[in-house]
Amino acid sequence: MAVTSCCQLVGDLNMSSIPGCVTSVNVSSSTEMIDVCEEIKVGPTVGNISITGYASSDIYIGCPSQVGVSVSWVRKYDCDTDTLYFINSGEGQSFISGDIASTTFVGGGSTHAYVSLNTSSNRTYKVLNASSTGGPASQYMESFRTDGYGLTYTGDIFPFSTADGVEVSNLLGLGRGSWYLQSFNLNFTPGSLPTASYSFLFGISD
Repeated sequence: MAVTSCCQLVGDLNMSSIPGCVTSVNVSSSTEMIDVCEEIKVGPTVGNISITGYASSDIYIGCPSQVGVSVSWVRKYDCDTDTLYFINSGEGQSFISGDIASTTFVGGGSTHAYVSLNTSSNRTYKVLNASSTGGPASQYMESFRTDGYGLTYTGDIFPFSTADGVEVSNLLGLGRGSWYLQSFNLNFTPGSLPTASYSFLFGISD
């Protein structure tokens, strides 16, 4: 078993292989143990990497808004060759909620169309998030959400279109093979840089 130091500085972590400004990264994995007729067999090991960073260097000035998509992958494991295959099962359910349903307004009055639904449901409805725990003067969010199928994103860190399956090169030497996008969220908070959060799957072999 490899021995690693328990005291390391975030500033020393080399993330130069990932384009854009990364603010957090988390890597985890697990191995499937399969009980076959009272014999325990070792199945595939699946890794998960979550990356969050800035989608732009411009300050957002609109109302709180959010974009998201979830992509499903079918996993097939070849135990003879210890190979895990990820098969894309569609572009995924997506949504746009808030001001960016048509256009995103960010710093200096400039306009950036960061995202678009590949297929829109053409159905928009109100969403509400309110809490009185901070007192009656607390602010609450009321916006309109549009659902869709698939998403195209053109900002930092990884621009993509789910129409292409979203397979990203392995940039940190984690496991074997590519990374496969399983979820994405883009958050716009007034007065802040927009943040993009990704979750990828990948396979690990002996």
